[in-house]
Amino acid sequence: MSLRSGFLLVALAVGPSLRCPAAEPTISEQTARRLVEAALPALDEDPKFMQIVPHGVREFYSFSAMRGTKSVLHIYYLSVNPWTGDVWDAAACSRITTPELKKEQRAIWRQSSIPLKARKALQHRLPYECRPADDSSPKR
Repeated sequence: MSLRSGFLLVALAVGPSLRCPAAEPTISEQTARRLVEAALPALDEDPKFMQIVPHGVREFYSFSAMRGTKSVLHIYYLSVNPWTGDVWDAAACSRITTPELKKEQRAIWRQSSIPLKARKALQHRLPYECRPADDSSPKR
């Protein structure tokens, strides 16, 4: 094996762990949906009257929350960080917080085994929709 081949093997083995401190999400899509429901009151919406539709996972869980009246359709695009449980209004690129969300997020942290340094890095991640156009990396 050449030196270059050895380096490539090491880079492939170590590279993903350097880019993403926690490769596996700490919450499920079901938990992310529950967090979206808990975030809706911060947007002056009652979750009971909203239809929540999942849009899969690019890096964050992605949802639409919709409510229609006779002449107006209200749509919110929400993203949930799968490691921290942070909920983002993807259209406004702002983090949503409520006392209930903070309580849920503390429980997520207690259950995760993510080191404190990695947690801070994960909390600084932005949903894909909120990153600058020239930044395709998952880090901020």
